Amino acid sequence: MDTKWKKSKGVLSVLFLLVGLTLMVIFGGLTILYAGYLSPREVVDAFRGDYQDTRQFRREISYALRTALETQVSGEVSSALDDQNLCWGMWKNGSVLYGDLSDMQAMSRHEKAGYNFYLQYQNGKVTIWKDGEEVDIYGDGVFREQWDQWELPGYENLDLFSYLGWIGDSESKHPIRTTTAAADPVSSATPVPDETTTDENAAQSDTENPWEGVTIYLAAAETPIPYTNSSYYSGLYGIVENLRFTREAVCLVGGCLLLGVALVVWAILWRRWLVLAFQAAGKVTGKVWLEVKLAVLAALAGPLVLSIAYASEPVFLTFAIGISWLLIFYLNDLICNRGKLCRVSFCACLAGILRGDGLELPLQKKLLRGAVAAYVAALVLAAGAAVLDMQFFLYWMRCQSGLPWLPLLIGVFGLVLLALLFRHWKDEKALIEDLGTLSRQVEEARQGREAQPLDSVRPLAPLSQGVAEMGDGLQQAVEERTRSERMKVELITNVSHDLKTPLTSILSYAELLREEEALPDHVRDYVQILNDKAQRLKTMVQEVFDVSKAASGNLKLQWEELDLSKLLRQTLADQADPIAESGLQFRVDLPETPVPVRADGDRLYRVFQNLIHNALQYALPGSRVYVRLTEEEGRAVARVQNTSKEELPHGVDFTERFVRGDESRTDGGSGLGLAIALSFTQACGGELTVRTDADLFTAQVTLPLNTAQLPASPDSAD
Repeated sequence: MDTKWKKSKGVLSVLFLLVGLTLMVIFGGLTILYAGYLSPREVVDAFRGDYQDTRQFRREISYALRTALETQVSGEVSSALDDQNLCWGMWKNGSVLYGDLSDMQAMSRHEKAGYNFYLQYQNGKVTIWKDGEEVDIYGDGVFREQWDQWELPGYENLDLFSYLGWIGDSESKHPIRTTTAAADPVSSATPVPDETTTDENAAQSDTENPWEGVTIYLAAAETPIPYTNSSYYSGLYGIVENLRFTREAVCLVGGCLLLGVALVVWAILWRRWLVLAFQAAGKVTGKVWLEVKLAVLAALAGPLVLSIAYASEPVFLTFAIGISWLLIFYLNDLICNRGKLCRVSFCACLAGILRGDGLELPLQKKLLRGAVAAYVAALVLAAGAAVLDMQFFLYWMRCQSGLPWLPLLIGVFGLVLLALLFRHWKDEKALIEDLGTLSRQVEEARQGREAQPLDSVRPLAPLSQGVAEMGDGLQQAVEERTRSERMKVELITNVSHDLKTPLTSILSYAELLREEEALPDHVRDYVQILNDKAQRLKTMVQEVFDVSKAASGNLKLQWEELDLSKLLRQTLADQADPIAESGLQFRVDLPETPVPVRADGDRLYRVFQNLIHNALQYALPGSRVYVRLTEEEGRAVARVQNTSKEELPHGVDFTERFVRGDESRTDGGSGLGLAIALSFTQACGGELTVRTDADLFTAQVTLPLNTAQLPASPDSAD
């Protein structure tokens, strides 16, 4: 359960990161985009409880008043005053110019039902009442174009003419019009029963102030409602709807942006699982060929540009988001697999197949190359056949003649052949792989190790099973031989132990007989022969015992740092008397500097003692014996060479136990000297090799040099 939750954390962290980044990019971009259209105060206005406290409402009322004032001059009622949520009227010199008398009376008393905002213009000044209370609109009397100021006539620096954009003399109240003469103001006025304007009231002189004596009333609905004959997004109701839209847009954009930030922060907090998830995704994408990645990327380039161009459409936006997410995984693949992108590709795979990567046998490589060449040729032919079949199908589509099912039948047949070809390729590849596995299995069996046979479903499973059975037979034979050798060694060891006690008694009695003085001479000779043979038997038993201990691994060693040159000198010195009696000429070549090795000194002394004894016993009388010690490639190499007095047999391993150069010889040798030397050398970590060239016999001992340098031997200076 814990493992599943960890995997879920990785997936969720990636999803949070992708969704969070998407929300941040989209709604962050919308925030930047709309920041150029909406100021912070407009956003604040959108969240006000009363739309009449907003700047849009103040601008709408200012525009309505300006339009009403211009109506007095132009005589045409603008469509801006058609808003049924805005009631207005104009009175001049006791006569109603525009509007309804009852409405004007209700507005003058601030009693019109459903309206809570009233504006009165008179003599260049404006008075506003809201919810029954007068609103201070002028403040200190200076207009500064501030956000919360009313842009209305009556300021010290904004009189009626400046407000309307007229050029005139504000002191004389005589405007200079920049437009054509006004039409009859009553031509578009709403007629009021019993209250008609006279020609005297309607006539305007070019030199008179047209707004002299004019009173304008405006009333705004407390809660604007839509009317079927008015624009849905115009007038006071349009202000309310615009504020609602702005409010909802700010909430939506801000909420989604904050959600995106929260998701990204959450993904960062789970960065451990996020990294593991992206690494796992990198492992998956790292197995896809580079050519496939590039083909998909090229195929998505056009749709990505198109989706970005039409991102306002939900379908295209969704497609663009999906491609963007895919590009993130492309970037992750580039980061995780930047060192092996080119290696994981169709070209690299084909090159590896042609090189025979992963195959050990030359036969495997040869078979694989032949199969690849055949299948590539088959695929090329299949592609050509597919093109011809497509041309055939297009010809039938144009001409509508022939057999319409024939191209389809050819195509289906081609697909079946490709499927069979692919299956044959897999079988042949499996066969080639089984050859390598079988080769390794044979090698394991040759080295005496157990190898796992192939599965029963593999092509070469029967042959592999036969090799496994053969290996088991060989292993059993080796075990039998090992057991036999062990039993032989144990027998020799036991016999050696059993012979020591009576042999010691024989030697003791022979020694006692030798001390008797009254023995005849011929009896004394018998006693001497008995003693010599007993001594020889004792030596042979000890040698057999030593060989048995070395072969069984029970030989105890005393490791120490030795100077091999000094050890050889000591051995030769101890054998000085036998060497002098032999008549052989020893040629000794030992280095003056120490030759450090690490070994058991007593065992190594016995090795060289046996080699020198072997040379003394079997060398040609009067010949020369060469003893050399050299250092070669980090090893100490000691050689003892002599010329044999007997012809050396060919193909004989002289290091085997009880082996001598001449089986018919009765020289007293046991045939164990070189066997003991071999066992002791191997126990000390060295090698003993024996080579024969005609009658030249060479015994070579090789030991690894010790890195610790020994001090120069005092004997070498002599």
